[in-house]
Amino acid sequence: MIVDDDNLILGTLKKRFESFNNQVYAAGTPEEAMKILQETTPDILLLDLLLNKDDGSSAILSYIRSESRLQTMPVLVLTNLDKPELKDMLLAQGVKEYIVKGSMPIDDLYTKVMGYLEPGK
Repeated sequence: MIVDDDNLILGTLKKRFESFNNQVYAAGTPEEAMKILQETTPDILLLDLLLNKDDGSSAILSYIRSESRLQTMPVLVLTNLDKPELKDMLLAQGVKEYIVKGSMPIDDLYTKVMGYLEPGK
């Protein structure tokens, strides 16, 4: 599942992951993301940290922590914020990866995600 309010990023990531026959849930708003999370259990979540220039990701992270069926789902945060203290805080709260947008080629991001979905490959 990918959650990002930037349609270009959302569309690019969705297209890339679908090109390898992955089922992708995509949401551009916190509300869309919450609806998807209430209806399904994705294998992994790529979450934009600042949704709609707000902190909509906090509600999503809180919901994930409150739902036992989602607590083992790896969460990878994608953000424009290169803030070590924020990274440390989110990692301490269970986020698996804190990735600054643009710091990693899309192929490397795909490989990283697949490492969580297919460990050992």
